[in-house]
Order: sequence, then C-alpha cells, then structure tokens
Amino acid sequence: MPVPLDVPHDFRAVVLTLPAAMDVQAIAALQRAVQEERLPELPGHRILHMHQVERADSSAVAALVEMLGRVTATGYEVLVCEPPPVAQAYLELYGAHRLLRDRVLFSDADGRYQSPLVPFVPPFVASPGGRVDVYERGKARSFLLHAEGLRETAPVDLKRHAPKMAARTAAMLVREERTAVPHELKATALVLLRRHQCGCGATHELFARLHRLHQWYRGKGADLRALELWASDMPTGMVVERLVFRDRAHLDEFRTMLKVDTSWREVAPTGTSPDEELHYLYA
Repeated sequence: MPVPLDVPHDFRAVVLTLPAAMDVQAIAALQRAVQEERLPELPGHRILHMHQVERADSSAVAALVEMLGRVTATGYEVLVCEPPPVAQAYLELYGAHRLLRDRVLFSDADGRYQSPLVPFVPPFVASPGGRVDVYERGKARSFLLHAEGLRETAPVDLKRHAPKMAARTAAMLVREERTAVPHELKATALVLLRRHQCGCGATHELFARLHRLHQWYRGKGADLRALELWASDMPTGMVVERLVFRDRAHLDEFRTMLKVDTSWREVAPTGTSPDEELHYLYA
C-alpha cells in the first residue's frame, strides 16, 4: 500500500515533469506554455523531474542553467530529479555540474526524494507528454502539456500515489576508448524472468504445466520475441520462464490479455508464487 506523502502547509514550488524528448523545439514549446500561464512570476522553488526524458541536447542544459541562476537569485532553490545519463554528460562537458552541486537528486529505495535544501520534494508522476504542478500553501494545481499549451487536470492524490518507479535502464551511457563524448546504447528488448522454486520432486510436474501454459500463450497469438523454459541444474528444484518482449508497451499488452482472457488459469501451475524480474536486453 502507498505511504501517504504529507505536503507542508507553507510549501511553494513549481514542479515540471519533462517529456521524453527535450530538444530545441520541445524546450521552446514548454517555455511558451509556461510563459502563457505566467508561471515564472510565481514565487517558490523549481523542481524538475527528468525520469522519463529519453533525449536531451545542449539547449535543454542551457535552459536549465539559465533557470538555476534566475531562481536562486530570488532565494529559492532549483532541484533536478533523475537526470538521464546524456543530460549528466552535457552538464559535465560544459562545467555546469558545479552549479548543480547538491541540487541533483536520485530517489531512495521507496521512490521518495530527500534534500536538505527544501522541506519537501513532490514525487514523480508519470505523464508522457509532460506536466506542471504548482504548489501553494500545501495544495496543488496541475496541468498537462499539450501541443496547444497547458491544460488543467486534477492533481494527484498523494495519499494514494505510490512514488516508487522503475529504474532507468532502457538506455545506458558508455564511453569508447579515446573518445571524450559519451553515447547511449538503446535496449533491444525487455526480458521478463519468472523463477519458480518447486523442490526436486516437483520439477517435472511444474515444467509440464508451464509447457502447457506457454502453448496457451502461443495459441492466443501473444506477441513475444522469445518464449523459453529453463530447468535448473544448479541449484536444483527451480524452473524459470523467460519471456522476451519488444518493449514495455508489448509487455503491457500481454498483461492486459491475461486480465481479459482468464482461461489460462485452467492450465497454469497452482501453489507457486514465482519471483519476477524485468531486465532490458542489450545485444
């Protein structure tokens, strides 16, 4: 169950959740929308959630540095939460990381953020197109970013919101030998591993039931890049399912199929609670 997040009554901030692409056009559109709502004039901290940013260029870093100087001059703070590796690389390349010392945050194990600079950091709220949350006197007004500007929406109920989020591993930053500028590797697939601990005596029975279940998946036309069963040699008494999806959207479609058509339960093993792991595949 989510643990309620208490917003201090005197908390004032503008929280920006940035969209996936942060290039020159996206920055310009966001700045226009923010100006139209006169958000730069509002007193308060500025908190940027960058967890869902997949692409960013130097213009995004330039806008961030400009905001940092303008806001801190008024006595408020700028915090950057979960910047992607490419944004961190630009900050280092242009020396801007020194301006953001102690202002770059990464979540705790439960998904929350802590900073000695502000009394409260609102949690990340997934919004693919971007969003703005304006906190005044402990209450929030929320907006979603659309092509035509900001559109007001209902604020998130923090008493029900689970702040924990998936780790960003769909793109990994690497540096080639004798190359100063790093580049990203994109994952080629998403792998779901389901580990069944069954004991030596039940291995063959469990394997047979999982084999029937996988036949059910294939019969329903599940869009899988690979579907495998592993029977462990060491340690003994374990059967592992490996399901490979093109991306998270295909995994979500698969899970939706299981919710709609529950006839799989007739062939699925009973009495086991497999441990699940999700991994991005790089090949």
